[in-house]
Formats: sequence, C-alpha cells, structure tokens
Amino acid sequence: MLEAIDSSIADLSGLEYCTNMTHLDLRGNQISDITPLSNLTSLAKLWLWENQISDISPLENLTSLTVLGLESNQIIDISPLANLTSLTELDLDLNQISDISGLEYCTSLTWLYLGENQISDISPLVENSGLGAGDNVYLKDNDLDLGEGLEDLENIQILEDRGVIIYY
Repeated sequence: MLEAIDSSIADLSGLEYCTNMTHLDLRGNQISDITPLSNLTSLAKLWLWENQISDISPLENLTSLTVLGLESNQIIDISPLANLTSLTELDLDLNQISDISGLEYCTSLTWLYLGENQISDISPLVENSGLGAGDNVYLKDNDLDLGEGLEDLENIQILEDRGVIIYY
C-alpha cells in the first residue's frame, strides 16, 4: 500500500511501474492527470478524494477495484466506471455529475455516495440489478424532483421496495 495524503502531489509519473500495488491513497493532493494509473490492474482500493480530477477514463480498465473514492473533484462524466463491476464501495460525493449512466453495470455495489452533485435522474440505479437488501445509496443535495407521483420519487420507492437504504 502506498499512502501519500495531503502531500502536495501533482504529478503521478512513475506510478505506472507499480503494477503489483493493491492499495493507493492519494487524498488531498493537487492531482489532475491520473493517466499513470491506467495499467495498475492489481489495484483493489483507490482513494483520490480532494484533488482536481475531471477525467476518470484512465480508471476504466481497473476491473479489480472494489473500493474507489473520488469525492471532492471536478468529475462530470462517470461512464468509464461501467466496466468496474467488482466495485462494492464508490464515493462520488461533491462533484459535478448530472448523468449517472453506467452505474447500472456496477452490480456489486453495497455503498454508493452521490451526494452534492447535479443528478436529476436515478433510473440507472433502478436498472442496477445488484442493488438490493441492505445496500446504501446517498443522494442528498442533488436536483431530484421529489414531488408525489414524480419519477424520481417513484424510483426511490422501487429501490426501497428492493431493500435498498436511500438517503435523500
């Protein structure tokens, strides 16, 4: 495991050679380019909170990931996460995400944090057949329309009927 929290790191050059690394914690740095991580296919846990990351496409082949922390970045497009079907915990709080397409394929999720984004459609979560009893989804402070009879509230009810614990 490599841990370098709040270390003013901006450049990840050299990490591309750490192909056997399984845990990497780089919270609280100034990282914007995560391309050197693209071939670290042994990574199981990766924490990149509080950086300046907007492009997460280098993560799309890291299919061994079970825990991924991307809270407090500038992420808009999360479609590269569709391949990460082993994820059990995914933290995307405090980004700029409006479209959560791709999450329907992350069927191993037990903890999903999507708070404080711009999400207005949670239908990909309903399409995620793996979300069920005891799983937790955080949706607070998004653009959900929760009026009675409206789609977002109906989708929350569908998830809750499956046993998903929703925080909204």
